[in-house]
Amino acid sequence: MNWTTGNLRRAKLRIMSDPELKGMLVRSGWNEIVFDLDGDGAADVSFLDENGDGNIDTVAIDMTGSGEFNLYLHDSDDNGIPDTILWADDGAPELEVLAMGEGVERGLIKVGAKVYSRLIAEDFLNDEVHVSLGEMSDYLKSNLSELIEEVQKVIDSAGIEKVAYFIENAETYYLATVDGDQPRVRPFGTILVYDGKLYIQTGKSKDVSKQIAANPKVELCAFKEGVWLRVAGELVNDDSKDVKMTMLDKYPALQNMYSAEDDNTQVLYFKDATATFSSFTAQPEIIKL
Repeated sequence: MNWTTGNLRRAKLRIMSDPELKGMLVRSGWNEIVFDLDGDGAADVSFLDENGDGNIDTVAIDMTGSGEFNLYLHDSDDNGIPDTILWADDGAPELEVLAMGEGVERGLIKVGAKVYSRLIAEDFLNDEVHVSLGEMSDYLKSNLSELIEEVQKVIDSAGIEKVAYFIENAETYYLATVDGDQPRVRPFGTILVYDGKLYIQTGKSKDVSKQIAANPKVELCAFKEGVWLRVAGELVNDDSKDVKMTMLDKYPALQNMYSAEDDNTQVLYFKDATATFSSFTAQPEIIKL
């Protein structure tokens, strides 16, 4: 039984009985176990029971060496794959949701899943083989450095994930195009992050497709809970079969009307775009895509 996905009380009892684990223990609270892996006196990793059900469901990691946890991988359904990833900027009053969703469809979730699975891997902290946290620390240092660097790179460019997350939760957004000298606007619902680009989908037979072909400058707007998002930029057509299939897999209802094999299905990505989050209670947040 992997104790990091098991009962918090059993994990604490085992730590208290293992001198090496106990020596790395920074603190042990009612819902957390915090360790100093490298012996520098600062906390490096924390296993938490966020749901209050007695089971460990969250791994918090110090990604910057500051002694403060800033990356949180939360597994709400205890399936071993984090479904929510949060990041705490220096001085930020609240955690920022970088990615959220079922499965591992987004890049950051994929990387987070790798880190999470290694932190709770059954090769470590296993009741049967009694592998110590010290050995886990050695493993992290020798095998996770590239993954952690990858996470950091994704975090640095995570704006596109935040934009996509907002649009998906708004469910409906409005896309504005230009038809000669007449603005046109209509509701849309498809959004996809693929290979670091933000995609939408339509049909080549539609007027919106013809308008984009004539003038690729567009703007979309989404609204949710007092915040509105505008994304302004140019749309570029992408005839890749893979991205079409990925879009249709994400929105299976479209498969009754579109196919990755037909000549009508069209996916387009934003180029040189600017996303702006606005509200009446906060300064605008601008993200370059």
